[in-house]
Amino acid sequence: MNSAGMKTIGIDARFWGEAGPGRYTKALIEHLEKADTKNKYLIFLRKKGFESYTPQNSNFKKVPAHYKWYSFEEQTTYLIKLLKYKPDLYYVPHFNVPILYPGTLVTAIPDIIMHKFSTNRATTHTSVRFLIKKLAYHLAMFVAVVRSKNIIVPTNVVKKDFLEFYPFLKPEKIVVAPEGIDPDFTVDTSPEFEKKTLEKYGIKKPYLLYVSSMYRHKNVYNLIKAFRILQEKFDFKGQLVLVGKRDYFSEKVGEYVAKKGLEGDVILPGLQEYVGDPEVVALRKNAKLYVFPSLQEGFSLTPLEGMIWNLPAVISDIPCHKEVYGDAVAYFNPLNPEKIAEAINRVLQDEALQKELVKRGLNKIKEYDWQKTADITLEVFEKVLEDRN
Repeated sequence: MNSAGMKTIGIDARFWGEAGPGRYTKALIEHLEKADTKNKYLIFLRKKGFESYTPQNSNFKKVPAHYKWYSFEEQTTYLIKLLKYKPDLYYVPHFNVPILYPGTLVTAIPDIIMHKFSTNRATTHTSVRFLIKKLAYHLAMFVAVVRSKNIIVPTNVVKKDFLEFYPFLKPEKIVVAPEGIDPDFTVDTSPEFEKKTLEKYGIKKPYLLYVSSMYRHKNVYNLIKAFRILQEKFDFKGQLVLVGKRDYFSEKVGEYVAKKGLEGDVILPGLQEYVGDPEVVALRKNAKLYVFPSLQEGFSLTPLEGMIWNLPAVISDIPCHKEVYGDAVAYFNPLNPEKIAEAINRVLQDEALQKELVKRGLNKIKEYDWQKTADITLEVFEKVLEDRN
């Protein structure tokens, strides 16, 4: 790899098994195992990830690191463990770096959405706790940004955001590495399993599908308002299915649905039970359209994951979506429920357009591959280690 020979690269994989950065970490490590046979890797894992991850490359070694992210122990006992192992390069696929870590650092930060949407209306904490949490976030992010030799981001939109909020950064410090589709979402399901899944959640065809969290920037309430307009103005007889984990935000959405008298029409399977990957695949295979009204994203994988299963997508016309999806989707103004409803109805009524979007979607998914992400990441590692010598 470089003139100095084999190096040791440490990876913070404590999110393994969780959504978001956990999926990113899992996919990246599995593809780095294929891309790099020359260097040693120390994969730091919490208990859940330690038990589920089995290295396929003998140069990859699991290290127990059962320390909670965003915690005091992350900044103390986990830091001590890192200092003990002394990797030549430490890679964090998020921004939660131990602030006092003195070694060579590379980070992958998917977005800086909290810079724009961090308000006490989007949290369960009191105002004082929220303020402390927000200050800690900005401190950790600033340290990660300043200390990292390179910051890997998924889109040019995120790169632009970084340069806007941190104008002292050199553009070449930020490397764009698009994401890919989690292989778990490519595993097919049987018609019998799909039938049972729909029955279990009380879902009937046709239905519109949304898969993600229900944080404020996801804009779910405007989607529900648009769904009501679809019913009243365009006589849509189907359902809206909102798939996300059960938490404070999804529970609030459930309360809003009940308040508006939409129970039975708007379904939240995650309030019944945890919705696993096979169930998500089953729901994607049987949906009429995928709808995604988010106001801010770093990459936005869920429309792409639906395209595998011939699911046309109607999504918000934000810059990230325009960069990632081009003409492979239909767009709407996410701030206007009327416009959302009109865009969805237009695609619902046009079968030729649906088929065209499916065709474009199948071509689009060929552009994104985790192996490409791993290769770009490895190139960053190589360059940083070379400069270090």
